[in-house]
Amino acid sequence: MPPSHDAPGVSVGLLTGAAGDFRYALRLLWKSRGISAATLLTLALCIGATAAIFSTVYSLMLKPLPFHEPERIVELYTSAKKAGLDKMPANVPFYLDYSANATSYETLALWTFGQQMFGEDESVVRLDMARATAEIFQILRVQPLLGEFFTKEQNKPGADRVVVLTQSFWRTQFSEDPGVVGREIRLGGENYTIIGVAPRVFEAWDARVKFVLPLSWPPAQENPQGRYGVGLQLFGRLKPGVAAGQADAEAKTMEQRYVEAAPPQVKGFVDRSGMTMNVGGVQEQRVRPVRTTLLMLQGGVAFVLLIGCVNVANLLLVRANARQSELAIRAALGAGRGIIARQLLLESLLLTTLGAALGIGLAWAALKTSNYYLAKMLPQALPATLDLHVLGFAVGLTVVIGLLIGLVPVFHVLRTNLAEVIQSNSRGSSSGRGVRLLSSVLVMTQVAVALVLLTGAGLLIQSFAKALEVNPGFNPQGVVTARIVIPAAHRASPEAADQFQERLRHTLLELPGVTSVALAAATPFQGGLPINAFTLEEDTLPPGSPQPGAFRVQVTPGYAETLGLKMLEGRFYEEADRDPQRRVFVVDESFARKFFPGRSALGGRFAFGPRPEKPEDWPTIIGVVMDVPHNGVEEKSGNPFIYQVVPQGARPGGATLFLRTVRPAEELVPALRAKLKALDPAIFLYDAGSMEKVVGSSFDNRRAVMLLLAAFAGLALFLSSLGIYGVLAYDVSQRTREIGVRGAIGASHGQIVGLILKQGLWKAGVGVAVGLVGALLLSRYMTTLLFGVTPTEPVVYAAVSLVLIAVALIASWLPARRAAKIDPLVALRSE
Repeated sequence: MPPSHDAPGVSVGLLTGAAGDFRYALRLLWKSRGISAATLLTLALCIGATAAIFSTVYSLMLKPLPFHEPERIVELYTSAKKAGLDKMPANVPFYLDYSANATSYETLALWTFGQQMFGEDESVVRLDMARATAEIFQILRVQPLLGEFFTKEQNKPGADRVVVLTQSFWRTQFSEDPGVVGREIRLGGENYTIIGVAPRVFEAWDARVKFVLPLSWPPAQENPQGRYGVGLQLFGRLKPGVAAGQADAEAKTMEQRYVEAAPPQVKGFVDRSGMTMNVGGVQEQRVRPVRTTLLMLQGGVAFVLLIGCVNVANLLLVRANARQSELAIRAALGAGRGIIARQLLLESLLLTTLGAALGIGLAWAALKTSNYYLAKMLPQALPATLDLHVLGFAVGLTVVIGLLIGLVPVFHVLRTNLAEVIQSNSRGSSSGRGVRLLSSVLVMTQVAVALVLLTGAGLLIQSFAKALEVNPGFNPQGVVTARIVIPAAHRASPEAADQFQERLRHTLLELPGVTSVALAAATPFQGGLPINAFTLEEDTLPPGSPQPGAFRVQVTPGYAETLGLKMLEGRFYEEADRDPQRRVFVVDESFARKFFPGRSALGGRFAFGPRPEKPEDWPTIIGVVMDVPHNGVEEKSGNPFIYQVVPQGARPGGATLFLRTVRPAEELVPALRAKLKALDPAIFLYDAGSMEKVVGSSFDNRRAVMLLLAAFAGLALFLSSLGIYGVLAYDVSQRTREIGVRGAIGASHGQIVGLILKQGLWKAGVGVAVGLVGALLLSRYMTTLLFGVTPTEPVVYAAVSLVLIAVALIASWLPARRAAKIDPLVALRSE
């Protein structure tokens, strides 16, 4: 019987062998520093990009919200499918009705995001905040870090002067002072008492919010007749065992009962608008606007990773083939194929591990960029981080990549007769042909995948160009815009509000270089406008048509002149039109075309709300202007816009200023700030700048997606060209004797160059053909991201194909030149 100590000896031998292989692998990688560096760079870029995008996808789509049983937290929202509106917030009547009668929820809460002025005198700043009913803290199952949260009794006018801070705001603004509870702060010119601090986890609900105030409302907002007005988000926590689908079915049943008992005009409105109540998981609803974008970016980076892996596998395959003599000698000295395979796999894993380490560093840096764009696309989300789940994903990805790309040269070596390599004392021509064939297939794969990515990027680039070509409907050049908060003293009464607006207009016109001034409730291209249903006096719409609706823009006289709106019919508002007795409207071209087809809209009449009883109560259209995409050029509901003059006695809490000027914005804004301070130091001005920048910023989301996918496509193009070059360069090195013979029997330099170029273009051509099929199949999933472009745009496919062929030609030219310079005598003598 063998002695018991033999087994440990065998284990030590295995470990020693593995350690030796590791040291040998390091020496080999250092010896072939060029290939190693190219491999490491490829892996670092691919793994880094993949980890960065996966971090974002995981943070938003896969990682549960950090609350107790987050799958039970749902949002209740309305939709008007027939009006092109898929998701709209709810309101107070919904909250009261469902709180009293719905059986699916433990509790319901209202929530609304906004801004509020913090501080006083010279230190006033505008901060993001929220108003909510007290149940929001119960829904999220969070406990105060300090103090307490407000109660339902404080969700009433007069009892709502309390505030709960977020932990981040408490840390930055109050230096984590535990004595902050009970202190008074100024918010919007009023005193509020700090009663508590919410823990950091609360900020995962909305990362923008600095503090939360109790939401209160006057009794008039509880009127059931305002049920389908929108403006507040409604959230709930489902009872145990109740699924979101069950709650959604109950909501639709409750709405049907309400409509059946409602007056005929409500029934007609619901039927024509397709108004329904819906219930969905909060995380799903939050991500829905960017879900397609995230999945496309994840797919794009996966394609880049695939190209990188194919490229590295190709490099390792060529490297292993070049080492056949060395591996054959090791086999002759007693190394088994398993040991040789282990050596090759170890080298592959070592390369991928080092590449992954570099890639994680790149991912950490790339996250800063992706989080910048994430904050624009989904501002309420916390920044994505490289947490343990992402690092675990990177480690697993590294192992898988290392094994996959290592198996390619391993299989090649296992299929090679190493004894014949020694006997022939050659490079193994038959083996070389097999390697060239496999390498060619890998290159074709790279080209095909690169074409798919380039096509996606090309479609987005053309969409971006189409979006920029849209006529804004006004002239943003020479317009400066800014927003102001109007102090309470200037809106204490209708008379005070009118006097302030008049003084403000004259003050702004006093600025040198300003030729006209206007105020409005919103800024073009920035969205956020409410949609309102209306009734036409002469309803010529076909039976079953959707309920007429339009976005409403409140403006002052001078708006058309200041922004340079083009009048198509009639006139714009004059000062006399502010008289509430004068019921007039200005509409845009889409409104006129949709509701007054084939005739002039001037003199047409419509009204918001119920149908007027008296003919003289119908407002009349006095003008038609060219379309202005106030909600951005990609607004898809198809609803037109109505301009409504700000009536006398209106008391807005803020306004957007527009100034047409011959001075640059950088010069005018300081003067504007000083002028307003002289008018009233309490006026707060923000978001000041040129209108051209405002229009440009509306394309930030599309620009971000386009640039990211274009970066992936550019990387794919580079890797593909590198793959073509590497394969042809290796091919030339393996065929030195053949090329020498061709030269010796009379082949010209041009013929030899043509031979190599033909091989490179043939590989690229096959890859392009396969890639075109893949692009046609996959691009249809990009439809929602495209603007003014179809997924089968022939110009894009042709341009992308030509770019890839041109790159392949350049990548093939360098090895072709090298082949043409081979001296036949030297080549034959070396053999």
